[in-house]
Amino acid sequence: MSILGYEVKSVNPTENNFSYRLGQYDCYALRKGVCSLYLSEEEAQKVKEKEGHCIGESNVMFCRDLAKSLLNKDYFNTPRFQEEVMSIKMHIRSCGHYTFTDGQHRTCIAKHLNISSIFAEVEKSEWSHEFQCPACYQKEEQEIENRKLVNKIKNMAKKLINKSTNELPSDIIDEDYMEFNKETPKWTSQYISERDGKHD
Repeated sequence: MSILGYEVKSVNPTENNFSYRLGQYDCYALRKGVCSLYLSEEEAQKVKEKEGHCIGESNVMFCRDLAKSLLNKDYFNTPRFQEEVMSIKMHIRSCGHYTFTDGQHRTCIAKHLNISSIFAEVEKSEWSHEFQCPACYQKEEQEIENRKLVNKIKNMAKKLINKSTNELPSDIIDEDYMEFNKETPKWTSQYISERDGKHD
């Protein structure tokens, strides 16, 4: 089924790469260095008690609560959810990355949970394949800048004074700045078993 230039397709998050528009205020992992989905329930609760709810989408519970909600309604296995206004909307780019109009948190969660198939609306237009994703474009631009002598000297100086040269370049990033474990977080199996038990 196609909707406004999109086609609902099955996408494997574990075998595809994505370009995200995320920063430290949108993602717990980018703020703390580890994805909140990899924390145990006890660890997440301790962080919640310490930090509260005032950090928005980078709150320790944001993706955990969203993941539980998605799993509870079998979101990733149900194509009809992609007929809704807030569907996952993807665009494949010439560099091989998918970019998003909507659904980057949902897709990132699916990849962290090692879910091998999700439904999403993928743009049908052929010209969308002709463009790089913003993250790859930025990397190329940065490489050009880094070739300049002035910037080489600046980078050497930063290293000498122990300043990190691996800071997030902006809120447009790809998965080089993220870490995905091959093992599915243990709490998800227990949660799915409890969910299925309730539905019996």
